[in-house]
Amino acid sequence: MLDKASIIREVQKHLAKGQIDKAIVEWEKLIKEYPDGNTYNALGDLYLKKGDRKNAINSFYEGAKFFKKEGFSHKALGLYKKILNINPADADSLISLGEISEERGLKTDAIKYYFAAADSLSKEGKKEAIFDIYNKILNISPTNIPFRSKIAEIYIKEGLKSEAAKEFLNIAKIFEEKGDIEKSLEYYKKALETQPSYKDAILGINYILAKTGDLEKALEHIKEASILFPEDSDIHIRCAEIHLQAGMLDKAKDYIEKITEIEPSNIKAIKLSGEIYLREGQKEKAWMKYLPVINEMLLEMENDDAIKLLESFKNIDSIETGKRLITLYRQKGDNPKVANELLSLADVYSSKDMQKEALECYKEVLLIKPDDQSIKSKVVEFEKKLALEEFSSLDEKASDKDLLEVDIFLKYGLIEDAKNLLEEVKKREPENIGLHHRIKSFYINTEDKEQAITECIILSELYEKAGDIEKKKQIIKEAYELSPNDPRLAGIAEVSPTEETITSMPLGAPSIEDYIEEITEADFYIRQGLIDEAKEILERLQKLFPENEEIKQKLASLPQAYESLEEETLLSETVESEAVTEPAFDSDVLSIFNEFKKGIEKELGNENHDTHYNLGLAYKELGFLDDAIKEFKLACDDPKNFISSSSMLSICYMEKGLYPLAINILKKAIGKIDIKDESYWAMKYDLAEAYEKSGNLKEALETYIEINEWNSKFRDVSEKIDQIASILTEKTEKEEPKTKKDRISYI
Repeated sequence: MLDKASIIREVQKHLAKGQIDKAIVEWEKLIKEYPDGNTYNALGDLYLKKGDRKNAINSFYEGAKFFKKEGFSHKALGLYKKILNINPADADSLISLGEISEERGLKTDAIKYYFAAADSLSKEGKKEAIFDIYNKILNISPTNIPFRSKIAEIYIKEGLKSEAAKEFLNIAKIFEEKGDIEKSLEYYKKALETQPSYKDAILGINYILAKTGDLEKALEHIKEASILFPEDSDIHIRCAEIHLQAGMLDKAKDYIEKITEIEPSNIKAIKLSGEIYLREGQKEKAWMKYLPVINEMLLEMENDDAIKLLESFKNIDSIETGKRLITLYRQKGDNPKVANELLSLADVYSSKDMQKEALECYKEVLLIKPDDQSIKSKVVEFEKKLALEEFSSLDEKASDKDLLEVDIFLKYGLIEDAKNLLEEVKKREPENIGLHHRIKSFYINTEDKEQAITECIILSELYEKAGDIEKKKQIIKEAYELSPNDPRLAGIAEVSPTEETITSMPLGAPSIEDYIEEITEADFYIRQGLIDEAKEILERLQKLFPENEEIKQKLASLPQAYESLEEETLLSETVESEAVTEPAFDSDVLSIFNEFKKGIEKELGNENHDTHYNLGLAYKELGFLDDAIKEFKLACDDPKNFISSSSMLSICYMEKGLYPLAINILKKAIGKIDIKDESYWAMKYDLAEAYEKSGNLKEALETYIEINEWNSKFRDVSEKIDQIASILTEKTEKEEPKTKKDRISYI
């Protein structure tokens, strides 16, 4: 195996001489032996220095794979951004960034990256891959109807009718959930027109007909469907449901029989059979039908409906209903009801001589009501019953039986009962060494040192009587440790109460010399600008050698190392902070994107100034700043929205780096505020920040001082004043005439 430290030293030598190719050869050797995200990242940087963009991208890809696999998604994200700095249209990186953003809950970022990926794939003519991307966007924004509709149109255009029908079906379901029955029916019919004999669309239409109260039409419609699908259990289930709804029980039974011929264990059919029995007043038969599938039924029901169903059968099967009611009440977090059901079930078990099951119920109640003495007594009673039953079948001493009872008392905090029983047994068996040890432990646990010492003295005498001097010494030593000043121990034996233990450094303790390889690796990472990686190694070493000065100095110098590297090269960006150029969409993807935006507009309602403001918020949330700016500008026309819209508009300008525009809109808004409340000063603070970021430090300082005079504790205004004042002072000092050297560019 290659020596990692030696390779890193070789790479450093080659880089010092400007021999990048040789450095790459050595680093490739290292990757074969020690492949990981950091080494691939460093290799990518070396290729980038050489100007080999293709291999740089491949290296960053490999590094990102390692980081993702190891759970460092933020580092993988950084490498994908590095790739996009080289090739802004790299679809794989854009998709990966979308996926990572989605995993991290950053939905707006994910949508942005997915649209950019779709644009890139469109330019490459990869249609199938584009549809995968659109599905990813739909998963994030599932109720965007115009977007879904546009996707359906594209599917039809591409001849993918079954996919288009699915999208129309999804739209129909969205409208149905919103209560727009007319639109829902329209899209179910569209799905059926696109794909004739589409079963899900037929069922959707039938549910709509029944929901609108047109049972006659629904019956006729589903009969036609049953002819079209003579062997389909879903259609026959719907036939049974609609006939049951119409009160035609015999017809419903006929359809259920057909289903059981096709699929004997169909849960829906069994459930419908139970419903028919209930309608007929045959409750026991209904329960017998439900019982085999009751768990599946309950999962499909709302919690309250499930409870109601079980309660209705409680007098028929109290055990099976009771167990399930306990589970449902637990899910609701209704502990009093859980306790009541457990007690009822315990009574049933007890009446059926199922003592173990009854005990378990009482124990669970005790967890809910730990201070309830009546429940505690019940638990002890049943524990004793079961223990005695088990004990009577074994050939054990009477004291063992008593100790078993002691265990039960202690288990439920009945300390006095346990103590009384132990003392009673001690009277019967005064020379039982094991018993005295047990009593000693009891008194130690209950912090009764006096009685514990008494037991130690008795044990020392019993050991002496038995001739076991070594154990006598041990028990006296234990007594000294418990209470060294107890007068009863004076002169009992010459035993030292404590023994000095000598600890020494283990022979195998690590030495800093054993970690030279890691130190060398950290040094290399610092030179390459991989500060996070270097820091990780040095912090790990510091835990092993907290007093080592060399490691302390290296850690302390990391920020300075980073600053110096920034001056030396433009390629030393950290993995976390790459900027990505966002591509402009081509016409096809732009059309889809516009439909996506229409979906947002429709969800927000009618055309008015409030709508423009809400649209602006939605676009900003999605990262579409230009669209947000357009909407906030329109919202500014409304006097009542002017201040809030101006504030949001300035934020958008700031995010785009358009500081002069942010300053103008903020000054206008501030000029129209009459009451100088906290919102006024918040806007003043934004103005100061805009001045600061635009480089106008003098105006920024004056504005911060004005805020400070109003409230010195407002945000970080005091710190801002100190920082800017310091910069301006330093700048003034530097403006004194001095000879300047021309700076050499290494770009």
